[in-house]
Amino acid sequence: MINKEDLKYPFIILFCLFFLVIFHIWFSSKVEEEHWKKPTPIPDSLDNIYNWPPNVNYLGTPIPDNQGMDPFRKKIIEDYKIFMEKRRNVYDEWKKQNWDK
Repeated sequence: MINKEDLKYPFIILFCLFFLVIFHIWFSSKVEEEHWKKPTPIPDSLDNIYNWPPNVNYLGTPIPDNQGMDPFRKKIIEDYKIFMEKRRNVYDEWKKQNWDK
């Protein structure tokens, strides 16, 4: 026999789905069909928040004239390139030893 407690959650779910369908019917009746057929309006000026004036960063502060990288970062990038070159060489040697047999 089915208990009342076992039917509690399915009834709640059915009620929510019913309410969702009724709301969708009501909401879609408020929007006219002609409105859906219209093309999407294109604004006269595109206000792109990612376009900044020249020589200004995204915070609005001026960009300094000297855009050189500091020596610490240059050294890190050079070390990384050297490390990757060594790694590539080790892989090439391993590949030659194991695949050329």
